Amino acid sequence: MNTFIRTFFSITLFLYAGSGFAKGMSVDNPYVREVPPGQMTSATFLTIKNDSDKDVALIKANSDVAKHVELHEHVHDNGMMKMRQVPKIIIPAKGETVLKPGGYHIMLIGLNRKIKAGDIVDLTLEFDNGDKKPIKAEVKKIMQGMKMGNMKGMHKMKMDKAHLNPMPNLMRVFKTTPEILNLSAEQTATLKKGIEERGPKIQALFKKVTTLEKELNQAALDDKPLSTLDQLATKIVQNRLGIINGKAGCAESVKAVLNKDQFAKLQSTYKEKFAKKQHYSDDMQGKMAMLKHVNPMPNLMLVIKKMSDKLNLSDKQAAKLKQWRDERGPVMDKQYKTIIKLENALQDAALNNAAPEKLAELADAIMQNRIKVIRGKAFCRDKMKDILNPDQYKKVLELYKANFNH
Repeated sequence: MNTFIRTFFSITLFLYAGSGFAKGMSVDNPYVREVPPGQMTSATFLTIKNDSDKDVALIKANSDVAKHVELHEHVHDNGMMKMRQVPKIIIPAKGETVLKPGGYHIMLIGLNRKIKAGDIVDLTLEFDNGDKKPIKAEVKKIMQGMKMGNMKGMHKMKMDKAHLNPMPNLMRVFKTTPEILNLSAEQTATLKKGIEERGPKIQALFKKVTTLEKELNQAALDDKPLSTLDQLATKIVQNRLGIINGKAGCAESVKAVLNKDQFAKLQSTYKEKFAKKQHYSDDMQGKMAMLKHVNPMPNLMLVIKKMSDKLNLSDKQAAKLKQWRDERGPVMDKQYKTIIKLENALQDAALNNAAPEKLAELADAIMQNRIKVIRGKAFCRDKMKDILNPDQYKKVLELYKANFNH
C-alpha cells in the first residue's frame, strides 16, 4: 500500500469511526490484532468517547469475520493474568474507555477467514441506549501496541494448561457464557461451590507435574542413573492421571447438577467455542513445540545440531552421532505424534460421553507412551556418553544448560 493510499485510508477510517455517532459518542483508533495462520481467535482494540451527560455501556459487538464476538477483560488473580467475559463495558459521562491489550477488549472467536495486516474488519457496536454503530478496524501486526509482559503471561498460562490437561474443561462455558444454560439459582450456586472445592485440587496437580518435570530435567542433566529418572517419570504419569481422573470427575459432577438438555448444550457450546485439537506442523517451529509438549527430558542433540563446532568432534564421532540421530529421530517423532493423537482422541471421547472404561484405556495409553519417551531420551543420553569422551560430554551439558535449558 503506497503512502498516499495508506494516508487516505487512515483518514477515512477516522472519519468513519467518528461520524454518525449521535448522543456524544465517538470511536478512535479501532484495530484488530493480526494472528498467525491457523489461530482462530483474535481481539479488537479501540477507544470509545462519551461526551454526553450520562454513562453509556457497550453491551454487544458483532462481526461477520468471526462465529462469536464477546466482550472481555484481563484481571490479575493470584499473580496470574486471566481473561474473562463481561456483560458490558461502561463508558463514563464526559469521559472515555480504552479497550487495549491487558484490559478491556473485544474477542473475535472462531475466525471465518484469515486476517493479515492491512485487512479491514467490519464490526457493529451495540450500546445500552439503543445505539448501534458500525466501525471499520484495520488489522495490525501481531504484538503491535501490545504489552509484552502481559502477553507472555497469557501465552504461558495457555501453554501450561494445554501441556498438562488433555481433557476438555467444560466449566469454561459456565464461567464465560452461563446465560446460555438457563441455570437456576440453586444450580449456579452448586456449580460455583464445585469449582471452589475442586479447582485448588486440580491446580495443585498442575503444579506438582510442573515441579516433577523440572526435577526430571535437572536429574538428567546431573547425570543421575536411569532408576532415578524412572522414579520421577512414574510420579509424573501418576499425577497426570490424577488430572485426567479429576477432570472426568468434574464432568460427572456437572452432569449430575444439570438436566439432560443443559448438559448437552454445555457440551455442544464447548465443542463449538473451545475444543481444539493439538496439532504441530512438520517445520522446525512445530517440531520444537511438539517436543516441548511431550518430552520433559533435555534434548541434548540440540547441542550436536547447533554447536558441534565447540566440541572438537572427530570425524568418526560425528559420523556415529549422525547415524544415531538418523536412526532414533523417526522413532521418537512417531512416539510424539502417537501421544498427540491419543490426547486428541481422549478429548473427543470425553466430549462424546464415552464410557469411563474407554477414557481410562486412552489415558493409560497416553501415559505408557509418555514413559517410553522419557526412557527413550534417557537411552539417547547414555548413547551420547558412549560416543563422546568425558570432557566432550561435560561440555555438551554445559552448553545445553547455558543455551537451551529454558
